Amino acid sequence: MNRHFTPTDALAVAAKTDVLPSVPRNVRLQYLRALAAISVLLFHASVIVERTTGSGTYLATFGGYWGALGVAIFFALSGYLMRELIQRDDPARFLISRVARIYPPMMLVIGLSWLAFFAAGLPRGIDLIGLTLAPAGVRDYFLGVEWTLLYEVSYYVILAGLSAFGLRRLASLFAVAWIAAILISILATGRAALDQMPLASELPLQAVNLPFLLGFILPDVKGLRVLPAGILLAAVPTALVGSYFLPASPALSVVVPAVLSVAAAVRFPKAQATNAAGKAGEALGDASYMLYLCHMPLMTLAAGFVSNSWPSLLVWFGGVGSSIAIALVLGRADLKIHRWFKRATAKASLNRLRDIAVFFVALFLGTSVLSEYLVREKRTLEERARLALASTEPTMSTSIRAKVDAVQNLPDGTRVVRGYAIDLDHPNLAVHVAAVQNGQVVAIERVRRMRLAQARDWLRPDLANVRFGFVLMLPKNVDCSAGLIDVRAAFQDDRVVISAIEPEATICP
Repeated sequence: MNRHFTPTDALAVAAKTDVLPSVPRNVRLQYLRALAAISVLLFHASVIVERTTGSGTYLATFGGYWGALGVAIFFALSGYLMRELIQRDDPARFLISRVARIYPPMMLVIGLSWLAFFAAGLPRGIDLIGLTLAPAGVRDYFLGVEWTLLYEVSYYVILAGLSAFGLRRLASLFAVAWIAAILISILATGRAALDQMPLASELPLQAVNLPFLLGFILPDVKGLRVLPAGILLAAVPTALVGSYFLPASPALSVVVPAVLSVAAAVRFPKAQATNAAGKAGEALGDASYMLYLCHMPLMTLAAGFVSNSWPSLLVWFGGVGSSIAIALVLGRADLKIHRWFKRATAKASLNRLRDIAVFFVALFLGTSVLSEYLVREKRTLEERARLALASTEPTMSTSIRAKVDAVQNLPDGTRVVRGYAIDLDHPNLAVHVAAVQNGQVVAIERVRRMRLAQARDWLRPDLANVRFGFVLMLPKNVDCSAGLIDVRAAFQDDRVVISAIEPEATICP
């Protein structure tokens, strides 16, 4: 039985799995997976190089377009393969197999990365809501790429729901209607919704959905035999044109080349790799999910030990090469994990799978609904804070402690401003901290970090679990010569104070 062409999501691409006997193996889909993962890797490596060395050379070549193209190819592949699979499996078996494919490798990489950061003396917290991959607004995702997975899992839940209600035969019409709704929204508003981390109510009209939906209806187009023989020739120049002439809107400009690339692989399938280059591409395709998951935490951790005097070429190639090497190793573990879950799912009774599926959907939807309420409340508080910052004169208060105690100037020009803000008499008041220049908010963030050492200094053990620390990221385009930058704290009761700044924590040197 064939073990290379996997009708799973395009992001979870690391293992060789069984498929329908009637579906021939198509190694070119493996090549696309490898291409997609490497496109994202090159973009993120270029971001890390600029952040650590100040060199923007690589980012000028492998900018946001290439990251967006990689994600779009993943989504288009996923849509195409999900269309095949949803017609075959029971909805519960479909959903659980997809859940088992996405979450265990992700949890493995998060666990290993957490241990690595801890061992390096750079401990990081883990966002528990983010682990659910429910659409829950902006989250502090540990790996930095989970936002794409929340889209994927949302697709699985929607498709399983359609199938459960006996509507799987109408799934393609549903996809066409969804595409039409997104296009109508773009025409009506004059812009495309491009939120990477939307709430559940915001997800449907995001333009990010287009590659998946177009890939989903691709089998129907293929069945009509209307895919032209020269479709591959159209995919490459379209990608190049999008790269160099539409860089301002990468999320939209990548849709057509991504879908054309998948269509080309479908139009001209290939059974197996016949040379060394093809086998290397196939191996990278097998390891692409692990490469996608592990590259950002790996390069972020390494960046903490890189000096800005290091040659940028060394940092860039080091990040790319080490990510691929580790992914190839982890890919073997991923393959074993996948096979174990595949066997367990195959052996489980349908009733058991349905119970698990109902539990998962309840957890997923419950988290989405709860997040909808909590995030909208936080957005209201932020808007109130912005209004207070714009209209309220700063005051003094003996109970308030607000200070900037550290500023880090990154080589790319970004300034990382750290400090704390709290009312000691009312420590549970929501607080937003903003960098303000000439009356304009340059950056704003809610205090959401614990400051255990500061609580001990104040002899306030009751503050040990209170989040009153902040980290403000000032954009690299902030011009210090344009005016003084001060940091202000806006409290939930509309009081505004100007934070003290430690002498060594100069924002604008």
